[in-house]
Amino acid sequence: MEFVEHLEGGTRLLVPRASLTQDPPPTAPVFFNPAASLNRDISVVITAAAGGTSFCDSMSGVGARGLRVAREVGRIEKVAMVDFNSEALKAAEKAAGLNGVAGKCEFSASETCTYLFSRYRRDEKFDFVDVDPFGTPVRQLQAALSATADGGIVSVTATDTAVLCGVYPEVSQRRYAALSLNNDFRHETGVRVLAGALARQGAQIDIGIVPVFAHATRHYIRVFAKVVVGASNADESLKKTGHLASCLHCGHTAVSEAAIPSCPECGKKPTRVGPVWLGGLSEPRLLRSALRAAEEAGLRTAARVIGSFDGVDEFPPWSFSIERASSALKVATVSESAVGRLLTMGGWKVKRTPFEKTGLKTDAPHAEFLQAVETAARKLPESVPEAQSRGPSQK
Repeated sequence: MEFVEHLEGGTRLLVPRASLTQDPPPTAPVFFNPAASLNRDISVVITAAAGGTSFCDSMSGVGARGLRVAREVGRIEKVAMVDFNSEALKAAEKAAGLNGVAGKCEFSASETCTYLFSRYRRDEKFDFVDVDPFGTPVRQLQAALSATADGGIVSVTATDTAVLCGVYPEVSQRRYAALSLNNDFRHETGVRVLAGALARQGAQIDIGIVPVFAHATRHYIRVFAKVVVGASNADESLKKTGHLASCLHCGHTAVSEAAIPSCPECGKKPTRVGPVWLGGLSEPRLLRSALRAAEEAGLRTAARVIGSFDGVDEFPPWSFSIERASSALKVATVSESAVGRLLTMGGWKVKRTPFEKTGLKTDAPHAEFLQAVETAARKLPESVPEAQSRGPSQK
């Protein structure tokens, strides 16, 4: 396999040439995904903002993430790169020399869980542990939590988004011990299923979590969480998990500790989702620092993704779809800005959801949201339907 230099961020990587020309990139004998650069951009700036001096890239491949952290985060003193693919590690080790960071990098040919569980001594744990597998990360969750220092951060990627977002709810139940749902806020549901699974896995070994950031981008879901060691912290984390009742017929959603026989708005039976993480997903101070780091590094997309998270925890753990509401009300689809203005005028808070392509988060009840959609539709210019009905020859 031919390796070539590839610049990502401020780091020179050695990657298979085929990975830059084929879509999807080949998985053997060595895998590198250039489309995951945003994933790594965000890792770099969150690491820069979070503090600490040690980082573990537990599924490093050619070392793209670990090398970028070693090269671009000046405070980092030690980066461990772990992979069972010796050819990938050779490329990572050569690239460490190219970037002048060989002195702070160590390379281990090992299976991820075996390596992470071996870090049982307090002084062998890492300030930051990253897990980025193919598919589900559930096999590595406890190992990653075990290897993270008290107060450090664990970051987890899941690429089985169809499972987490409710396309295969029975698989979600089996893997994550939680029922997912293909609803209007399916990506936020997936984020919260993953965060909830992390909290429950941690609780089994007396570790609590405090999510500091999460995003759903392209084909993956990613959660960053601070690790807080101790049985009482684990108990506090579990208290922030629970269920949602989500009605696929009208869109009404509510926190629900028990099954709800019928939707209070349309009378049909809602689906109970969970258990999911119902608590906050951000640490504002850390994200402000990460946003500055992204802007200073010229990582514009990372800055936009992080900036879109501002204030997200002021809202309930769901969002509403204007398209679904318009269809249910049998009115023309209106803009998010028009509905948002009406809700704001009514004293409610409103935010564009950072998890979905469309949708609004609001503290308004669903009935108020529907009323705003209906009012916005009534205010549409009367000439719009007429103009839409005319053919090209009448213009």
